[in-house]
Amino acid sequence: MSEQELKYYERLDIPVLTINQVKDMIRSDIYETINCWKQEKQVDRQTYRIIGPAGVGKTAICYQLAQELTELIFGEYNQTHPDDKKFFEILMVKAPVLAREDFIVPFPVRTDDETFSFKMLYSDFVPKKKNSFGLFVIDEFSRGDHRLQQLLWQILNEFSVHRLSLPKGWFVISVDNPDDSEYSMDVLQDAAGLRRQLQVYVHVSSRDFLEYAIKSDFHPLVIEFIQTHPEYVYDFKSQKQGAVYANPASWEKVSDHLWKLEKTYGKLDFTKIENRSAGLLNTHMAQMFIEFARDKKDINPKDIFYDFPNVKAQVKELVHENNVSKLTELMISFCTFLSTSRPDYTEKELRNIADFLLSVPVDTAALFVTEIDSLPKSSDAFRYITEIHIKLVEVNEQYRKDFYETLVRVGQGDYEYRTN
Repeated sequence: MSEQELKYYERLDIPVLTINQVKDMIRSDIYETINCWKQEKQVDRQTYRIIGPAGVGKTAICYQLAQELTELIFGEYNQTHPDDKKFFEILMVKAPVLAREDFIVPFPVRTDDETFSFKMLYSDFVPKKKNSFGLFVIDEFSRGDHRLQQLLWQILNEFSVHRLSLPKGWFVISVDNPDDSEYSMDVLQDAAGLRRQLQVYVHVSSRDFLEYAIKSDFHPLVIEFIQTHPEYVYDFKSQKQGAVYANPASWEKVSDHLWKLEKTYGKLDFTKIENRSAGLLNTHMAQMFIEFARDKKDINPKDIFYDFPNVKAQVKELVHENNVSKLTELMISFCTFLSTSRPDYTEKELRNIADFLLSVPVDTAALFVTEIDSLPKSSDAFRYITEIHIKLVEVNEQYRKDFYETLVRVGQGDYEYRTN
């Protein structure tokens, strides 16, 4: 494979993380840096460059970071000083629509010896307040013109604009789309920038999107659709074709339209929904979403959890047809539902889970364990699903013998056992 054919993150050889992992990393690093300063240990500020597909949530997490850092750093102070609250501010600049002169311009002044000199006037885009804390976010750095990039490069690498240094508590984040063929980019990049910036690539995670959607009260139809079809959270195929494409940002807008219609008229008009969602997702994706919302013909993971006997015949039909792709999709959607919604359960729901896992082929059921293993071990989702698994092993003998012990034997290479 030639260098031109390599993906951007492959050429840079940088980590590929989910949006939540990126946010957690930056939040922790900033908190640790400030904590070192409080203990009189001077460490340098880190600058960050977040690269990833458009609409994946790169700019959104910057605002979330500012809110979370406000609580993390000033939460205790703000509780005891309600009239003097402190905030971790955010200042976001859009490189494609700005020029160098929007940040700094020379201004002639008369000197003591009656000659003229120039002083620099700094705009409101430049944070100047001493003892303040914040994020200076450069959105789409690589689409700014070269003169602007030169100024922004100084901010990224020296925390200063001309001779004015940013306040010590300000950290800098650069946000970019990748330079694949579907993007037009003009990159000013050198060894110093690569050396000083912490660069990370964001990949699309349906689980991260759903956790955000549930926390942000997205419309239930959007949540259920992506839980059932997590592969539709980002439509890469349509994006590469230059068409309108589904992405986390567009799904959030679809959710807003659903809420507006429901709250205004007390019901959903699917004709209006289709027209609006088609302009956000594309007509094909909108039709699939409307069919799901209107008829819900697909097996909903929520139904497996709460009422598996009612959908068991449909699952058995997929097994009878040996529809491996559909069964795999169903298992992934069920695991996604569990890890993102984490609903309360009783003995009834535990029986439903066991019955479902015992109704599908062992290689499909094994995805349940694989999905558990893919979760961060410190996450609530990992603890939740692991707890379910342990309880089922303890109280459901059929689950323990026909599911758990079967997988253990298969994992040990007992292929004869697997095929019998």
